[in-house]
Amino acid sequence: MNSDSSPLHGPTSGDDSQPSPRGGGTLIEQIGGPEAAMGILIPSVEIFYTRILADDRINAYFEGIDTERLKNKQVEFLAYVFGSPERYTGKDIAEAHEDMIKNRGLNEYHFDIVAEHFHQSLIEVNLPDDLIQQALEILLTSRPIFEHKAEKKDTFGEALKMIRAMKTQQERDISKLKSHLETLGLNKAKQWEIIRAGLRMRDPSAVEFIDSFKQ
Repeated sequence: MNSDSSPLHGPTSGDDSQPSPRGGGTLIEQIGGPEAAMGILIPSVEIFYTRILADDRINAYFEGIDTERLKNKQVEFLAYVFGSPERYTGKDIAEAHEDMIKNRGLNEYHFDIVAEHFHQSLIEVNLPDDLIQQALEILLTSRPIFEHKAEKKDTFGEALKMIRAMKTQQERDISKLKSHLETLGLNKAKQWEIIRAGLRMRDPSAVEFIDSFKQ
């Protein structure tokens, strides 16, 4: 992947893409563990926000926001999504952007701008191409949240609705949920960590719930 390639045309979590040559494990583990990951995430988030705040297409959404606090939360959130054992206690991605989506016009156009800056920030910290691709696949699972008119079925969102219903109603129709999650590639070992990370972005408790029955 070079600096001219778009992050919006790579494989999604449901594709039959080839597994990383590094083998399985979370993105954090493939980077080299939590300490090594912080050495990537902290500078990449600094680069990311430098780029975002200089971009007139999107920087208005950050006016009046404590960006230093935001950077710290972003590092914490990305570490959690990418597989850190540390528990994340902040807002999920939908909750964090709900007001901007509903009341300020934030949409998929802005998401794509953010995705490109995210992509470039990982290139600038020299993360290997295959790991950049995995990070982008994880990020792209959340794009339907920002779409004004959904471009395709939000299978992650539907899976989460089913998980939440099971939790609140104490239902255990596991076979039905498994069947649905298989459309995301849950039955493919090489894709599990990307799916897991995508769910972490939406609702951390959902991952704990499906881990309880994943075989």
